[in-house]
Amino acid sequence: MPHRYDLAIIIPVRNEEHTVSSVLRSLARQTMLSRCQVIVVDGMSQDNTAGVASAFPFVQVVSCEPGRATQMNFGAQHAAAPALWFLHADSTLPDVQTIEALIEALNDPEVVGGAFRFRLRGNDLFYRFITWAVNLRSLTVHRVYGDQGIFVRTQLFYELGGFRPLGFCEDVDLVLRLRKHGKFVILPQVVETSARTWIRHGKVRTTWYHIRELMRYEWLRRTGRLKIEEMDAQAKDAPAAPTSS
Repeated sequence: MPHRYDLAIIIPVRNEEHTVSSVLRSLARQTMLSRCQVIVVDGMSQDNTAGVASAFPFVQVVSCEPGRATQMNFGAQHAAAPALWFLHADSTLPDVQTIEALIEALNDPEVVGGAFRFRLRGNDLFYRFITWAVNLRSLTVHRVYGDQGIFVRTQLFYELGGFRPLGFCEDVDLVLRLRKHGKFVILPQVVETSARTWIRHGKVRTTWYHIRELMRYEWLRRTGRLKIEEMDAQAKDAPAAPTSS
């Protein structure tokens, strides 16, 4: 498949009719959007998510079985660009030159991928602490979550088999594998995330959930209990390399 764009932006969604327009409006303000393919991957929503997304003229909507890893891998299969950028439905981009910074970062051949600084939307002191803690974690222990807008060179994504169907921490797992192949950068621009999960489930409960899932992943990885080889062999949704046409 020949490259028609510089960047493919992949947004997995499910029942996000009241949210997805925010990230798409944010993308519409980007100075270099014309060089991007925007793919919204609907995980069989039961609301009008697909209809809201398709109302944006620059958006391509595709559908598959629900599951974040499954949807992101499926979106990658429809990409026609040398780089992939995975965004969440509740993310927004305050800096209109974020895409420009991403493309410029990939001009360095040593860079295999990267992400952005995190910001939790809201003026609450607790949210500011979470923002600080997430950014500190990213820089010191290199554990990056998907809400920081992970990007990767397409060919390497294919070679690594895409996101593994772990059911949790797929984003952290991909970043750790990427770091073995080259430079993974954290760009200074911000990807801002809604605080809706903290509001819905409570601040302490949500924070503990994220800590617990990361600890669970690290323990399973370090003890060899992730059964990675088995998952890689059985993964049916891993993206296949594009064929020339």
